[in-house]
Amino acid sequence: MSEQQRSGTDDAQRDEPPAEGSATAFFARGIVRMGLVVLGTVLLLFALGQAFGLDLLGMVADFLATQTGQWLAVAFFALVLIGVAAGGWRSRRPPA
Repeated sequence: MSEQQRSGTDDAQRDEPPAEGSATAFFARGIVRMGLVVLGTVLLLFALGQAFGLDLLGMVADFLATQTGQWLAVAFFALVLIGVAAGGWRSRRPPA
């Protein structure tokens, strides 16, 4: 009987809204993930450039110096933010 009571309180706790600090933690995790994506992309470009003898980082920097490149960078970060937000919604859905 005590196991049933405990499982009932666990279900009730899952239905409660998230704590106040959870939004801050959610955005902090998103910022860390975005930083890791940028760092990983830079390292990948550097490694591939070294392997093939090309200046891939220089090419990307030249491209990002153009107005089109800057807008595409903004669009990329927007997609990352949308992905982080969608992941947060997915984890909050109650099980069916």
